[in-house]
Amino acid sequence: MSRARAEEKLQVKSGQSDAAATFILGDEDHTLGNALRHVLMQTGGTEFCGYAVPHPSEPYAHVRLQTDGELTATAMLRKGFAELSTSCDHLDAAFGAACEEFDLRHMA
Repeated sequence: MSRARAEEKLQVKSGQSDAAATFILGDEDHTLGNALRHVLMQTGGTEFCGYAVPHPSEPYAHVRLQTDGELTATAMLRKGFAELSTSCDHLDAAFGAACEEFDLRHMA
């Protein structure tokens, strides 16, 4: 059974102000949703962030974000993606270094 594909990668449902919005991420699931929610909740200026995957057969993750108003929800989402990308880069480098060290120790 093939999984349905999202028509759009990003949709935005505006909130009552620029400080709140729901972002619908196409072709994403809990993997990105939970990681992004965690990073955004650790970021100063975020008042609320939650995510949901409405149904496993639907290729969408909904991220609800509310800021303190200093940044718009869209700007905070960009900041969260940048921080998540930096964290993934660091993890990749650390894992690569650990694998190289392991290989060197066990090749002898």
